[in-house]
Amino acid sequence: MDTYKSFDNTELAYTDSGGEGEAIILLHGFTGNSKLNWVDTGVYRALRMSGRRVVMLDARGHGNSEKPHNSYSYWNRAMAKDINSLGEHLRLYEYDLMGYSMGAKTAVEAELMYAGIRSLILIGFSIYEEGWTLESEEREARVRNMIEEYPAEPDAFRIRADETGGDREAFAARIEGSIFPEFTWDDLKKIHLPVLIINGENDYSAQEAASYFPSAKGVAIEGDHLGVLGSERLSEEALLFLDLFEGEVS
Repeated sequence: MDTYKSFDNTELAYTDSGGEGEAIILLHGFTGNSKLNWVDTGVYRALRMSGRRVVMLDARGHGNSEKPHNSYSYWNRAMAKDINSLGEHLRLYEYDLMGYSMGAKTAVEAELMYAGIRSLILIGFSIYEEGWTLESEEREARVRNMIEEYPAEPDAFRIRADETGGDREAFAARIEGSIFPEFTWDDLKKIHLPVLIINGENDYSAQEAASYFPSAKGVAIEGDHLGVLGSERLSEEALLFLDLFEGEVS
């Protein structure tokens, strides 16, 4: 993997397949990394075989990227700013964004902040209940759950962190420093790009999530929130979507 310095000098790792094809940036989920979410599942290979220029970013605190342990390194949509910094580093003036779970929400944040994004593919994407936020007591409980050596009742995030072998102190800092909710319903109404939402049949309804955007399609495929990445249909649906809207604007 290569590295670059983001907006605040944090060093982040990325993989760039190169080539002359349309660029797409892949954003993995919380406690994951590019290899786990995109390479091991075959998604990277399927997109690359289509002729696209595929860029994978390890989010700050994850994978091969620098792992700050202070919460302020994750403030003010820092991960969304990292995407823009990567685009500038690679001189990408237009690109698609494909994100899973945390990466899907980060992709939405980036679209709300920056130009140059052509489309969004959001996987494992859910909409919060009206007015939802992460209260300080719950946030502190999640942080403790992540950093304690032997938590009494490990939550799904802690269990996944142990499975992936990531840096739990960095994960805790991300929980402590991130904005919740990352966006509002009114924010989603401002997104007029083509949007595809792919969720597992046993996850949040893809059609329900799509209904919050002016122009979005929801597709349900086999699997739950974690299992959806392993479905062959995921890459098929993503490529069908990309080919369709790119054909309309060409």
